[in-house]
This record gives sequence, C-alpha cells and structure tokens, in this order.
Amino acid sequence: MGIYVKKRNFAGLRSLLLILLITIVIIASYYFVFQENNKIIPDNDLNSSNTQLEENINFIQEKDLSAYLKKEDMKEYLTNFEFDQSMKKFIEENPDFILNVLREYQLNQNKLEQEKINKENISSIQNLNLQAHPMYLGDASGTKVIYEFVDYNCGYCEKYHQELINVMKEDTSVKIVIIQMPILGNFSKDLTTIALASSLQGEFKTVHNYLYSSERKSNMEDILADLFLKGVDLQILKKDMDSQEVKDFLSIHKSYVDEFKFTGSPATIIGNQIIPGFIDQSKIIEILEKEFS
Repeated sequence: MGIYVKKRNFAGLRSLLLILLITIVIIASYYFVFQENNKIIPDNDLNSSNTQLEENINFIQEKDLSAYLKKEDMKEYLTNFEFDQSMKKFIEENPDFILNVLREYQLNQNKLEQEKINKENISSIQNLNLQAHPMYLGDASGTKVIYEFVDYNCGYCEKYHQELINVMKEDTSVKIVIIQMPILGNFSKDLTTIALASSLQGEFKTVHNYLYSSERKSNMEDILADLFLKGVDLQILKKDMDSQEVKDFLSIHKSYVDEFKFTGSPATIIGNQIIPGFIDQSKIIEILEKEFS
C-alpha cells in the first residue's frame, strides 16, 4: 500500500514544494557558481538579488497549486508518485521562475565568495603598501594610491589608462603605481621589459604613456625609434633590458600578480578593494571617495 499525502493540506504541500525547489536550486547552482567565482558583484546588484529572492518565495507561497494537485478518482489523497509528478509539472510550466531563482542564487554566491577573497587579501594589500614602487604616475607623495596591473598589448588597458589620467587631472592627490602583468604573449613581455628598463634612467613615465598612446608603432624597431626621439637613451636602455635589476623587477611584479591571482588585465587595487576588469572614471572616483574618505 502506498504512502499518502493529504491533498487538502496545501500549506504543508507548499512547504514541501519550497524545500524541493530550494534543493534543486542549490544543486544546479553549484555548476554556475564555480564558473564565475571571481566575479565582483556591486552592492546594488546584491540588494536587487535579495529583493528578487523574496519575490520568488512569495511566488511559491501565493501560487495556487491546486491545479497541480487534482486527482480525478480520489478526492482525499495523492500518492508520493502523483505528488512528484505534480511538482514536475509545476516546474515544467514555470521555467522562468526556476531560471530566475538560479540566477539570483548565483549572484548572491558570487558576492559572498568575492567578499571572502577580498578579506583574505587584506594582509596582501597591506604588504603591498609597505613596498617601494619606483614605477608610478602622478605625485610621488600622493595620498590616494591606485595599483594598476597592466599589459601593454591589452586594448582595455589602453582605454583604462585614459580613464586613470582623467581621474588624476581632477584629483592631484592620486598616485598610480604600475604593476607589470605581461600575459598576452612574447611581445607583451618585450614591451614590459622596455618599460621596466626605462625606469632605471628616469624615463618610465615617458615610455609608459607612449606605449598606451595612439602614436605607438606595431614593431619593436619603430617603437625604439620613437622613444629615441622622446629623449630615451637607447644604448643605456638596451643594456638595462638585460640587467639583473630588470629581471628582479619582473620577478617581483610576477609575485604580486600571483599573490592576488589575477588572470586578466586590467586589474586594479584601490584601498582595500580589488577590481578585475575595466571600470570608468566615475566608478574610479566613487571607489576613491569610499576608500580614502
């Protein structure tokens, strides 16, 4: 004899359905969450997610489930199998609801994961602040420090460079420390080596700004010719490119990249916030005000 569930006890059935749906959401979300576990979700998105989750719960609580729990030949009871079939029918007829729950759960999990990562990185940021950084833009004594991780072959980095320049024009207390992250091939490494070597003759700002300008040529010979016209001593530059100091710089910068587990450029650290990817001038200013107010 089968086990039965009373049909008329809809409050209990709704509770069971809610538990089942939440279980489905957690299992299905496991895959989606770990695909994007480094994504940063803004606070406003989290608030939106919480609101949406409340609406989803209300949807289940208020939804008239009687259409899914009807039984033609038995008025009082449903078997477990029939109850499972009713819930399956509910899910099939409400796919948008299920997808929305998954999406909102994913956003919340990503936010929680990123908060955990940021907390773990606080000590690394504090250590970064204690180090000497000879490659920077802006005032050496600037009190608002932005760490920019760059690759000179990255199109978004070039666009991001201009956003940062605009920020410095508005706020002279901003100092941008450049951390090299050549991840886009050998040419990226060559350009990084030039930039690091130029710092040894005091020409880092000149070279860095040129490498992110529309003037930059596409081959090394023309690039070096342009740098010569801008006052860079090429004989010293070529010598320094093979120096131990530049090799040490490369090693130090790589250790920073590895420590923060950056895999794409640009990446930024402002105060205690770690921001992967491109953000515009207004967002940079917003974070600066929050972190250095």
